Amino acid sequence: MFLGISHLYFELKNGSRKAYHGQKVSKCMSERFTAEMAVAFQASRNSVSVEQVGIAPLVVGSWDLETVKSLARTVGAEPSPSWWWGPRFPLYNGQVGSRKVSFVSLPLGAPATILVMEELIACGVRAFLGLGLVGSIQPEAPVGTCFIPTSCIRDEGTSPHYLASDDGLRPAQRLVRALEKARVKKGVVAYTGPIWTTDAPYREMVTTIENYRLRDVLGVDMETSAMYALGTYRNVEVCNFLVVSDELWRDWRPAFGRPELREALKRAEEVILEAITTLRK
Repeated sequence: MFLGISHLYFELKNGSRKAYHGQKVSKCMSERFTAEMAVAFQASRNSVSVEQVGIAPLVVGSWDLETVKSLARTVGAEPSPSWWWGPRFPLYNGQVGSRKVSFVSLPLGAPATILVMEELIACGVRAFLGLGLVGSIQPEAPVGTCFIPTSCIRDEGTSPHYLASDDGLRPAQRLVRALEKARVKKGVVAYTGPIWTTDAPYREMVTTIENYRLRDVLGVDMETSAMYALGTYRNVEVCNFLVVSDELWRDWRPAFGRPELREALKRAEEVILEAITTLRK
């Protein structure tokens, strides 16, 4: 987790930076510390209200800051000066057609992403569209191909805190339909299927990749399974649209920073914005 985030929440939960080692944590059915409490603290700390932050019920999130800025520019969205995670993870408010939408930069990895999403839910968000990157493990899906994950193999530690089984690791079907319709209209190739989500990108073993490739798993990322678990648990709609940034079915071929990936991300942005226009309020 990012140092600033972890330190802040350690202080909030313990009242200071002092650690108490060896103490047992008693089990209970309710959280001692909630996202609503964190939001109230942050709002008070920054002398703002949730209403001043202006977060829309629909949020588009990305782990690529330039993608977030590009989306905001396209629709004329303005940065929220009251958002407590900015400017490191800025939030922009705007409209797509007649629908209010917020665009947010998310921290990398499941734990930090879910932390921010929990706070957004506490602020009234009811639907998330994620636009991210993914490593492909299928030869039929080279760099620039897009995925709509419809199920997950979880290899991260956040989702079990929300769901005990894998059954709920699925996206909101309304959002899947909107993305499918939009990508067809925009002429973008996108496969649907399972995604492998991991906490350890440098421990993606050759044998594991080959095993999942034979099981028709599309690729690997670091957030999707946890996001879908959160959506099911909190009863909010979540769906990701992922762009292949690197190939893993053979010797690693990354495309980070290359024109082919940037062009694919621009096409994906168009799909996201088109999908929003098809959603009923």
